Amino acid sequence: MVEELLEKIPPEKCWEITAKNLLRISVLRGVKTVMPILGTEEGFISPVRGLEKFQEIIDKVQAEGGKKLYTWVKETFNLPVEDAIEADLLFTVVGALAFGSEWETEYVEKTPKRVVIRSTKCPWMERYKEFEVNHGHIVCPTSHQLFAGEGLKAVNPKITYKLTKAIPWGDPYCEEFIEFKD
Repeated sequence: MVEELLEKIPPEKCWEITAKNLLRISVLRGVKTVMPILGTEEGFISPVRGLEKFQEIIDKVQAEGGKKLYTWVKETFNLPVEDAIEADLLFTVVGALAFGSEWETEYVEKTPKRVVIRSTKCPWMERYKEFEVNHGHIVCPTSHQLFAGEGLKAVNPKITYKLTKAIPWGDPYCEEFIEFKD
């Protein structure tokens, strides 16, 4: 009976549900680590360690995770990454696979040398809103910069990534630059 019901669920819906739930877990884990450091409630990372130590740990995890996932996706799907447009395709595939399809983005510029993306809605921010996490407690801009930047650099050292605006920083959107350096 359960199997019959599960078979009726479209794959797109399963993917959406899975991505949202994985991000919910990540956000809850962050709330239970960042908040105690900031002195707002108990958690499993001691407030004695401080925000700097927490950020150091997160930075390492994000940088290594980005390198591994970007490399795996590039190799698995045999994606070329020889200019900014191809790097953006990899960036988009990694984002969709890792976090789901909730992004609302627009392209400000899209050339082989540079792609500029504005995101007005993202899965991370949607999960943060669900849990009413204050923007001041959100570490995703730094984490995202490392995850995407180190991931793209790992697949092609001529590709750079930079996050210049972020909703948690008070901007109306996140603005990202993917550039190809000769």
